[in-house]
Amino acid sequence: MKRYLTGIDWIIHTINHINKKKIGAGNMFQIVLQMEGALDETTLRECLNKFIKKFPVLNGRSMRDYNLAPYWKIYSKEKILPPNIRIYHLDDNATFSKVISTLEQGINIPFKNVRKHLAFHLIYAGKTSFLAVVFDHCLFDARGAEVFLNMLQQEQKKKTDYSNKISLAESAHLCKWKEKFEAGKWVNRKLLQLSENKVRTLPLDTSSNKKIFKFKIISLDERQTSAIIKTAYNKAGYLMFMPYTLAISIQVLHSIFTKRGICTGDYIIPASIDTRPVEKVAQEVFFNHMSFFLLKVKANEADSFSVILQSIKQQIYDQIKADLPADIEKASLLMRIAPLPVLGCLMRLPLKGQIASFCFSYIGEAAYDSPMFMEKKIHNIFHMPRVPIPPGCGIFFNQFQGKLNVTFSYLDGMLEEDEIDSIVHTLQSGLGV
Repeated sequence: MKRYLTGIDWIIHTINHINKKKIGAGNMFQIVLQMEGALDETTLRECLNKFIKKFPVLNGRSMRDYNLAPYWKIYSKEKILPPNIRIYHLDDNATFSKVISTLEQGINIPFKNVRKHLAFHLIYAGKTSFLAVVFDHCLFDARGAEVFLNMLQQEQKKKTDYSNKISLAESAHLCKWKEKFEAGKWVNRKLLQLSENKVRTLPLDTSSNKKIFKFKIISLDERQTSAIIKTAYNKAGYLMFMPYTLAISIQVLHSIFTKRGICTGDYIIPASIDTRPVEKVAQEVFFNHMSFFLLKVKANEADSFSVILQSIKQQIYDQIKADLPADIEKASLLMRIAPLPVLGCLMRLPLKGQIASFCFSYIGEAAYDSPMFMEKKIHNIFHMPRVPIPPGCGIFFNQFQGKLNVTFSYLDGMLEEDEIDSIVHTLQSGLGV
């Protein structure tokens, strides 16, 4: 059985290839469930073994068809590899920083088997359990991964088989060439516009021994989150939370760039958006269903929060009006003919060797909608994504049941400790915490 890969899927595969070559591990991300009480290891293993066997797609790999379109080869159910679960026992008085340090170990372990795309890490810390699930970005995007965990919980609770509801259908898209080339023309024009000036980035040293990602997590309660959303709507407009958080993120990192003396070039940020209709989120769980806004903040705008915010809002409005995210999806289908190493070089040509100043995403309210996981109350759910190299750092926002989480992900060694502390403090200050 096969499932053809979209252009966006192939771009994600390319980023995965680049990361593996540069730092040894691919484009992965981790979702962490923080629970009250000790999650039963035996129950978890039994449930996972039954659940994962229903999804042969988890045991697949990418290949290229006779028509040159890349596809995901799906092997039979009998060949599904068992899930890997690592167990960690921390002291009863272990701090949250110690937990994060342990979670960093999991997200930095590469998938050594090309047909392995999931890993589980269970941490016991006193009266709290942390279940961290590492997802291969080639097979999951953030929303799909949350839905996958939600399906696991619902099946364990209700004994319902959700595997029959999943859609893996995807055509080879070897048609409508004129439409694709027309979309490519508009995307290329946008890239030329973005590349007028140098892209402002932090220097990366991937030759050192420090080739792991580190994380800082800011978790806010319902009261704090409600106040932040209210402020965002007052300053940016109703439902303008994404532009508001991006403007804060730009100002936070702008202060680091300025202190470093990196004062030339513009900020270029690709902001991912979920392209699934609401009614199809539960069916389109696997692979990458997203596109991007391509946003730029000029060097002379970065000192003013109001100017940054207005610029981002206007660009998003213009790109929605021009249907740029849809054009990116169409144009990316043309790129599938290129082998991964070639496409990796091509992707860095428009911005003179760079991809972005930093990565950014606002995932929104979690698709995981249960307050429980295997009979344990969930206190929080947050994301820990590795990011492409370059740029090597990113800021990510997600919500779980009214609680906002902010994750700063960065390649170890690219920032000093005082800079990292400054980023966390400035993020909190910018959000009004």
